Amino acid sequence: MKKLFTIMAVAVSLIMVSCETGNEEVTLYDVVAQLSYPADSGIAPAEGVEVAMKNSNGTVVTATTDATGKALLSLPEGVYEASASEQRTVNGYTYTFNALLSNVVVSAASYSENMTVTLDMVGSRAGQILIKELYVGGCQKDDGSGSYIVDKYMVIYNNSAQQAVIDNFCVGMAGPYNANTGTNNYVDGKLFYSDLGYTPTICAFWFMQKQLVMEPYESKVIALHGAIDHTTTYTNSVNLSNTDYCMYDPEVFANTMYYPAPSESIATDNYMKACFVGKGNAWPVSMVGPAMFIFSTGDNEPLSWGLDVANRYYFPGKEDNAVYGCVKIPNDWIMDAVEIFGADSAEESLPRFNPALDAGYIVMTNKQGYSIYRNVDQAATEAIEDNAGKIVYGYSKGTTDYKGANSTDPSAIDAEASIRGGAKIVYQDTNNTTNDFHQRVNASLKD
Repeated sequence: MKKLFTIMAVAVSLIMVSCETGNEEVTLYDVVAQLSYPADSGIAPAEGVEVAMKNSNGTVVTATTDATGKALLSLPEGVYEASASEQRTVNGYTYTFNALLSNVVVSAASYSENMTVTLDMVGSRAGQILIKELYVGGCQKDDGSGSYIVDKYMVIYNNSAQQAVIDNFCVGMAGPYNANTGTNNYVDGKLFYSDLGYTPTICAFWFMQKQLVMEPYESKVIALHGAIDHTTTYTNSVNLSNTDYCMYDPEVFANTMYYPAPSESIATDNYMKACFVGKGNAWPVSMVGPAMFIFSTGDNEPLSWGLDVANRYYFPGKEDNAVYGCVKIPNDWIMDAVEIFGADSAEESLPRFNPALDAGYIVMTNKQGYSIYRNVDQAATEAIEDNAGKIVYGYSKGTTDYKGANSTDPSAIDAEASIRGGAKIVYQDTNNTTNDFHQRVNASLKD
């Protein structure tokens, strides 16, 4: 998820000093650059941001900001190109700021004690934590008697070189449960809440009991249903007994088929708890095509915030039916979203996300043990120096099921094999599931 805004770097004063270079006296001007951030960005000035001034001869003078965002540069007369760049992570997002201003004249004639040079600095926000994989469609039972569907999981990923520290991390699901039954959310052909600044999570959302901490390029597995080893019953299934987190709140959802007692290897404080506003004894993650998303409530305590009736949403015309109860999640809180259409109903399906959150969808064939897996950003991955000799190419785990279409990672990089070899993977994130994901022939936990 990405948002654009503008930052202004303001305040420069010039103070004239002089020094000798050989037999020639050079006049220098002390330039104080102050980086200023808009109040609504949530970003404050920080120490250590580099500011550079390059003159027409190619000479570059640099300085770093102090804790107040000020940088002092001593410059001889000349015409300069001023620039500043910064990247930092805040509560699950990576912020990148850049500025460039040409024709900055530094001279005696232009000198003024109150002279100010303004840099227009453009910033972008990207989700630091992404949904890397969803395994939700189930698999075939060993004897061929049907499918097994209570072994679902999600993998989240720190897609950056910075540690991620997130308060009140949550998982939600936009309604309706299946994308082909979404007409109640459409009014005159338009998604009802598309322009309202929120996305409803249907029935419930799940929240972590403690702070989520993820190291650079680290994956975490969340068991959505059944934090046990399912392969002991069905070999085509997956082992979820060693997941990092699991959804388990028997006081809210008591259905033991979906929520058996988790494996003892999962610490109880790694159980995710539910904020429940609908009906039912389980959170029915669709095996056909769910619309999953991850978010943080920030400083808001998740349960009390989610139970506040002021944050309640119902499908249009269903306000008296608790089955359609949802919680309105502000779009600004959402880090990543993935839209899935079922292969048997893709042509009748409708998106459940605002295009700014997700402008596409992936078609999934269920009951075959497939997963939905994020594509690799080839250029960004190959640009990491430490990856030399560690990237595994020749990826061949895509599928060709939906109308004979080929679904694979166009980078041809085998991400999981590369990770096992010590590579750091950067995944593609264009806010378009069509571009960012493919269907994988098996869940990565079975590699």
